[in-house]
Amino acid sequence: MTDLSILVVDDERGIVDILLRALTQRGHQVFGVHDAAAAKARVLTDPGIGVVLSDVRMPGQTGLALAEELLRDRPESAALEVVLLTGGATADVALGALRARTFDLVQKPLRLVEVAAVAERALASCRLRRARAQRDAEVEGLIRAAEEERARLAQVLAASAARLDNAESALAARQSMRNDLLAVISHEMRTPLIPILGFSEILASGAALPASSVRDYGRLIHEGAETLLALIGSALDIVALQHGGGLAPGLPEPPERLLGRVLARHQPRADARGVRLILAPAADGGVLGGDKRLLEAALGHLLDNAIKAAPPDTEVTLGWEPLPQGGMALWVRDRGPGLPEGVLRQIGTPFLQADMSLTRTWPGAGLGLALCQRVAAAHDGTLVLRPAEGGGSEARIEVPAVAGTAVA
Repeated sequence: MTDLSILVVDDERGIVDILLRALTQRGHQVFGVHDAAAAKARVLTDPGIGVVLSDVRMPGQTGLALAEELLRDRPESAALEVVLLTGGATADVALGALRARTFDLVQKPLRLVEVAAVAERALASCRLRRARAQRDAEVEGLIRAAEEERARLAQVLAASAARLDNAESALAARQSMRNDLLAVISHEMRTPLIPILGFSEILASGAALPASSVRDYGRLIHEGAETLLALIGSALDIVALQHGGGLAPGLPEPPERLLGRVLARHQPRADARGVRLILAPAADGGVLGGDKRLLEAALGHLLDNAIKAAPPDTEVTLGWEPLPQGGMALWVRDRGPGLPEGVLRQIGTPFLQADMSLTRTWPGAGLGLALCQRVAAAHDGTLVLRPAEGGGSEARIEVPAVAGTAVA
């Protein structure tokens, strides 16, 4: 804080000159004016003025009125001390000085030593008040900064707590999903083993069986083994594609041939459910390349899902069509209820099921869509699931016209 100065206000120029000389000799910075208006202007423009020595009786505005105006609502950071100089210290003047909260009242005739002493005490008081105000402001600033930091840390803590809650919820959900997943995998792998083990045990016992029973048992064992082999094959294909396994080269062929093979393989299952399979006509000229085994397996999964979803006595249609940007789409359409939103958001997750309970009405291990997505990506294509026109669902594998060999 810079050193403070003194302002002398008196309409008698001689008194101003004497006080300026006396106070300057004592090492103080002093200024002089001759009326209240000049005093107010100087105090307004010079915050370094800490003490005003003012005559009480002056033309225009008295020293008492000047003191009241200068000190009214003045902040402590700009503290000012006013010392009144008067030739007649009446009770009214003394009361006015108290009301105005002036620092002191000095009677005329002035004794320079007394005036200097009062002025120096007033300067010390002003310095103390301004220093205290500065410390208070600094403390308030520190408190405000601490409160802001506390609020910030509270927000960080709240956000961390929210993230922790979310992480715990996600962990609990993952644990629940893992338990459900293990139950589903165990169920789906044990189910085809039941006829394999049961009927093979009957056959191995050497019991006399009719030829028709032997054939039926053999067929059921074969179907169970095929189901188990398909489940293991899908899981291995997903792992291979996920870790950069290459595609087997294949000769280009018309897409109708692949669609026909898929339809023929799934026709018995569709007949058992009372669902009609239809191969949609398409324009000639399309050629499909890439890994036919994987494409056929992926399309077979889509067709199997459609047969499961289709109500009895409805149609499931297979077809292909050229894409506007080039390439082709292999598609399957059904008239079922459509895929649940939860499945659509997590397409590509292995073993994903809309219902993970063992009492679900939709059988399967949940590998089909995960395999389809990876097969499509491995052929530089995409898997698209969307509502079908007129109701139901449409699943599409969109690939280049001659599928490439890039791996996703």
